[in-house]
Amino acid sequence: MKSVTITHELTSPERNAFVDLTDELRRAVKDSGVTDGMAVAFCPHTTCNLLVNEWEDGAMEDFRNRMEELVPEGLYYAHDDLERRTQNLQETHERQNGHAHVKQMLLTATSHAIPVSAGEPLLGRWQRLLLLELDDPKERQIVFHVVGE
Repeated sequence: MKSVTITHELTSPERNAFVDLTDELRRAVKDSGVTDGMAVAFCPHTTCNLLVNEWEDGAMEDFRNRMEELVPEGLYYAHDDLERRTQNLQETHERQNGHAHVKQMLLTATSHAIPVSAGEPLLGRWQRLLLLELDDPKERQIVFHVVGE
């Protein structure tokens, strides 16, 4: 049995941007040498999310609009209130990103397990692996862990 971990680094272009990671997933599977098994895609960040869905402009616009209705950026977030927040503070600059944390908690997708067969991830006809940036653009990592024969 093989077990390979590959980390992909990227910078998202803007807040609420979708980044298609499907080719990176396919490359990780190919580079692992696994032909039958499982690929796990994991995002070790608290203000972005991984989704498996269709890459279609209208669907992405609909999703962004519904998320903004559910969790508007202009509201009060205790996470952003430095008069009351005492945990997990950075020394230099603390970002006002309470909205991004709430959106990520609602979505709760920091990883996906995707079956691998014949050396390919088994995604549906229209499915793509997508990163959704919920905060300002910054460097991100996606960890692909591929296991199998």
